[in-house]
Amino acid sequence: MPIDNEYVNLALLLSAIAFLFLAIYAAFVPLLKRWAKKTPNTFNMLLVERHVASRLLQIIPATAFSSTIPRILNTEDWLYDLCSRAANIWYTLLSFAVACSVLDVVEHFNGINERTMKRPLHGIFQAVKVVLFCLAAIFIVSQLTDKSPVIIFSAIGAMTTVLMLIFKDSILGVVSGVQINISDLLRKGDWIEIERHHTDGTVMDITLTSVKVRNWDNTISVIPAYDLITNSFRNWRGMQDSGVRRIKRAMYVDLKTVRFLTPEEIANLSKIEILAPYLSAKAQEIVGEESKAELMGVASGTENPDTLNSRHLTNIGTFRAYCTAYLRSRKTVAQNMTLMTRLLEPTPQGLPLEIYAFANTTEWEVFEGIQADILDHLIAAMSEFGLELYQYGAGFKA
Repeated sequence: MPIDNEYVNLALLLSAIAFLFLAIYAAFVPLLKRWAKKTPNTFNMLLVERHVASRLLQIIPATAFSSTIPRILNTEDWLYDLCSRAANIWYTLLSFAVACSVLDVVEHFNGINERTMKRPLHGIFQAVKVVLFCLAAIFIVSQLTDKSPVIIFSAIGAMTTVLMLIFKDSILGVVSGVQINISDLLRKGDWIEIERHHTDGTVMDITLTSVKVRNWDNTISVIPAYDLITNSFRNWRGMQDSGVRRIKRAMYVDLKTVRFLTPEEIANLSKIEILAPYLSAKAQEIVGEESKAELMGVASGTENPDTLNSRHLTNIGTFRAYCTAYLRSRKTVAQNMTLMTRLLEPTPQGLPLEIYAFANTTEWEVFEGIQADILDHLIAAMSEFGLELYQYGAGFKA
């Protein structure tokens, strides 16, 4: 074929390739979209939306271009060499694009699968895309420089230190993403708390280099992925999975109001149904069955100078028993979990009486309501036992 016709033939070939592209994106792709919408299978629509079908169709013009070049160009001419390299680069870019689209499809199905939807695999897919991009870039450079990919790999090996400095965050992010995934440290939807970053909220996304968290005030925090591996953070997933949430609140009792109960007070408190078994058992334990009637109902008209030489019920101890009995009577409190009322070390602000139990829900609003109802009742009931909460400045006049 005459050399003078090579440019004309190449121009005709490029025009035909452009026509094929126009036909694919103006006719075939819209037809595929309409067909995918009519089919009940969502997989077909996903192939179109993630550009798998359109990129696979590009194989037709790419194959037509690469197979026609030897027929219209002189294989020993520079123009043929240029077009061959362009065809190889085209195939490389097309392979990379198809591979990324397939990974997008796989990631989509991973996101809707119940067993894997919360696994932080987004960063893994990004890492695979980065590796594919690097391989494609190396092959393209080898085509442009007419050097073997092995030589380029060797040159990159010599520049490893520089590359590690440039892509430090990406490398640390990839390693951290793999560790987070394998160790199952973090999932999408987890409630985490990181004090040093003032972060407290739900994990929205886990990418190659960062973790995106929506805080409870609707602000967004972006935390480096490697920071979660090298430092500590709190994950509330265990609480959410258990179905219960801990109630741990202390009421500071004024020490001046702590005292022994009188028989009249014991008799009145015995009318409380949930407290009566405790008082009855204590009566038998302290004074025996013979003196039970005297302790429960006889008014004391004489002074006992030997108060500390015998056992007596205290208002704080009886109230502590009432708190425990009240928690036992609540259906909103998990009865199969740790449940107790305990006294902590006295402080200048009073004697801490701590409620330790678990609400049988993990929903924040419901939990706060349960906790508030319990504390409201117990604080209001303290006066029946002759107790008062400590309040700074109470009893002092300016």
